[in-house]
Amino acid sequence: MTRLAFVFDQKRCTGCHACRLACTIENGLPFPESWRQIVTFNPRHETGLPSFHLSLACNHCADPACMHACPARAYRQDAATGAVVVDESKCIGCRYCTWACPYDAPRFDARRGVVTKCTFCVERLHEGGVPACADYCPTGALTVARCEESDLTTSAVGFPEGSALRPAIRIVPWPADTTRVAEARPPFAMAERSAPPSKITLRSEWSLAVFTFVAAALVALFAGHVLGPLDLGLATFVGIAVPAMGLSALHLGRKERAWRAVLGLRRSWLSREIVAFSAFVSVGALHFVYAPSAPALGPVGIVLGTLALIAMDRVYGVVRLPAGARPHSSSVVLTGMFVAGVVAVSPVVAGAAGALKLAFYLRRKVACLHRGESFRPVVSALRIGLTYVLPATLLVTGEPGLWWIAFGSVLAGEFIDRCEFYTELSVPTPAGQMAADLARTREASTAPAAASRAA
Repeated sequence: MTRLAFVFDQKRCTGCHACRLACTIENGLPFPESWRQIVTFNPRHETGLPSFHLSLACNHCADPACMHACPARAYRQDAATGAVVVDESKCIGCRYCTWACPYDAPRFDARRGVVTKCTFCVERLHEGGVPACADYCPTGALTVARCEESDLTTSAVGFPEGSALRPAIRIVPWPADTTRVAEARPPFAMAERSAPPSKITLRSEWSLAVFTFVAAALVALFAGHVLGPLDLGLATFVGIAVPAMGLSALHLGRKERAWRAVLGLRRSWLSREIVAFSAFVSVGALHFVYAPSAPALGPVGIVLGTLALIAMDRVYGVVRLPAGARPHSSSVVLTGMFVAGVVAVSPVVAGAAGALKLAFYLRRKVACLHRGESFRPVVSALRIGLTYVLPATLLVTGEPGLWWIAFGSVLAGEFIDRCEFYTELSVPTPAGQMAADLARTREASTAPAAASRAA
């Protein structure tokens, strides 16, 4: 079977950026923005290493991660060309598609609060033409052709792994045995960023960090009310739930379209999270109104809350975590179990979940040390002290009045861990992949020389 695909020949590309400029002009984008990007191997022209380029936009995958992740069903796939197109009038600006795509194709337009992306110049294709980027490439490095599925690229230098997505691109790679290498570092060489900035940061996603933590705590408190001695009350339950849901909406670029977030229930974990949590809040409120005449509402609410937490954890399955950090100690399912065990006064549940969380946390910190990174000793000590040491010290006294202080300490420690989770998240991108591939190549090229000196 053949598919229409971009064909990029690295031997012909000079890095002139004409393709990027053509994209900008064709789509009326503000200069110098473009849906196409050029990532360069060895941008500083280090001696002994080749220097070549990779031109990428959307790869119009046959099984696109962006479309499956979108909770608002704002994406569609053109049957004739395979182009994956986003309908900006349906986009809610949640940015989840920008997390899911490893090729950095969907771009969030903060001015309009929606995501935009390469359209494959689908109108040109329908008229028998080619995308503007390929049309204006002066060296013929970028073209469009029908390719056999087996000829399409899933792995290349600077190209993030995405075989499951079946991207519509064929990369003719730079020859591995080339003798053309950089001979100097010219003064105009591009500055290398060994670690491109992450799309996800705690500062940008603080509202999600707070919402997911509060959601886990609320499910735990509800379970403690239904199964344990905690007297929660309708006003407290709603007073926590409603502001938390409002916080989650702060993340949206187009808040007036928030209702569309439930439309992707069939494929999007984000939609499933929203539906399950909304159902949990609704059933939980009914439980307080009709209890004890409707005893089934309590267990049903616990089940719905658990499903919401499972969906929340699955939402973050599209992003990367450092080695040794998955499963993560801040998993909202584990947090919910741990806090529920505390409020329900269940030593077995609290002990098992707490021990598992501590093991995951320590494993993550040891992995940081092995990578030569800081494990944040002050933050780590504070987190362990608040979650485990201080509560245990307070509760061992047996003073009833200290329970709420111990509980607050547990929540504070768990929130620190959730914040750490957001600082560790990253999204695969071509720039990040190229930097990692360059580092590996540099290390491999210097290893023989180092071994010779050691001998």
